[in-house]
Amino acid sequence: MTKRKKVIWSISIVFIVVIIFFSGIGINKINKQIEWNLAADAVGTMPYQIGLTNVIMTKCFTTTPPPLCNGGLLCSTKDFATCTQYQDVQGTPSGGMGMNALFLSTSIMQAGLTPGGQLIAGGMSPVLMDTGVLASAGGCAGCVARSTPTKIKDFFKYVIASFKD
Repeated sequence: MTKRKKVIWSISIVFIVVIIFFSGIGINKINKQIEWNLAADAVGTMPYQIGLTNVIMTKCFTTTPPPLCNGGLLCSTKDFATCTQYQDVQGTPSGGMGMNALFLSTSIMQAGLTPGGQLIAGGMSPVLMDTGVLASAGGCAGCVARSTPTKIKDFFKYVIASFKD
């Protein structure tokens, strides 16, 4: 191979790698947007809905005597036996019906919620959010899992819809 062909070949390889890299980032961003939209749809089916920014999470804890549940504002509504499984989440309202709610710690971990982040959630009441939906930038707890073919179909729907605008 001549030197000129080697240079052209190298530039082509680098160009292809860059395209693959940036398309991977784009697909990931589109998939996150689709998941956020699906979570918002799921939250909309619940009677109590909140949207918060600048989230502050306070773990509920037990004290004795007498056996009480303490921590955040809503922790006192939980019984002594299940108290430590919950966290009181509060923040700046950005929509919905309140500025705090009580969530299971496992739901918070599934949703990837972090202090200072944002969330949308829906449930039966501020203290019965463990039967609802919690979504943050990190994921969604209580949302329907999507199969790979559904993800591909949703991706193409989103891309086509964005070109129509």
